[in-house]
Amino acid sequence: MELEETGSTFVSKRREKRVGFELPVRCKHGMMRSTVMLKDMTTRGAQITGLEKLRIGEAVTLFLPSLAPQTASVVWSEPVTAGLAFEWALHDDAFATLVAAFA
Repeated sequence: MELEETGSTFVSKRREKRVGFELPVRCKHGMMRSTVMLKDMTTRGAQITGLEKLRIGEAVTLFLPSLAPQTASVVWSEPVTAGLAFEWALHDDAFATLVAAFA
């Protein structure tokens, strides 16, 4: 996701349309493991809720159903909600399977 500064606000320029989810998933950040709510996702990243405010650039690992753990970095963070960019984009078929089963 790219951000473009416009005055005092930032406007996102998404490369892909988000798909909405309401899916509890496990995640690991630092030494802590938690369950978070996956709110939306693309092949390149996700929005999660349920953690204290994370630091920009912090590594987070998401454990998505039927997939290998997905390492991501925090690209934006607010109290309880964060945007993540996956280290490697999900394969289109794997993403389509998640959407069909859980979105």
